[in-house]
Amino acid sequence: MFLVIPAVDVRRGRCVRLFRGSTEIETVFDEDPVEAACKWESEGAKFLHVVDLDGAFTGQPENFNVIKRVIKSVKIPVEVGGGIRESITAQRYLEVGAERIVLGTRALTDPKWLRSIIQKMGERIVVGVDARRGKATTSGWTEYTTFSVVEAVRFLCEKGVKRIIYTDISRDGTLSGPNFAQIEKVARASRVPVIASGGVGSVEDVIKISKLEPLGVEGVIIGMALYKGAVDLKEAIRRVENGSEQNI
Repeated sequence: MFLVIPAVDVRRGRCVRLFRGSTEIETVFDEDPVEAACKWESEGAKFLHVVDLDGAFTGQPENFNVIKRVIKSVKIPVEVGGGIRESITAQRYLEVGAERIVLGTRALTDPKWLRSIIQKMGERIVVGVDARRGKATTSGWTEYTTFSVVEAVRFLCEKGVKRIIYTDISRDGTLSGPNFAQIEKVARASRVPVIASGGVGSVEDVIKISKLEPLGVEGVIIGMALYKGAVDLKEAIRRVENGSEQNI
């Protein structure tokens, strides 16, 4: 089943969206992220993607209690990322009900730790490959690694990662359309399921990404397009599900 996954990004306790990952261009959409999460659940979301943006920049959880409230307020599974660079932090989120943990920076810079946490948590670990200009980035998208996107994906698969989220930073928050060619490239390079993120601006974008499901793309994360009304969540889910039925 292809998943249409709403994003709830938390900064300073509020639900916000950034433009291309820049903290200088922030739009606040809800003073309480719980309200946003409950709205997306009520409109049919089957999964939520929640990010501690402050944590992504500082390297430690900054909005733990807010995100805990989000997890406790919905019945659907929640994956959490942003500033999770210690096993104990991941464990804390799992203990309060998170379904999956999204790793970033340390997963790409500390292979030994990555193997260790995968051994402990297995399928519940997801790694984000966040890319700009063809290079994987870390530290809240502020620093470049030596990995190309494809190299990063292959590296993670070799280390035993079970699922990857690919984000094109240059498209994120722009509504300008995803980087379809790169999403396909990532999917072909990956031996595990891929979730696409960044740039969705219409339901047609969602449908086009869903057509990559045979390559291993199992879902798409949508943020700005939902909050600005460019994508109607109910319609996107309905059309994806109808398309899947027609392909059976």
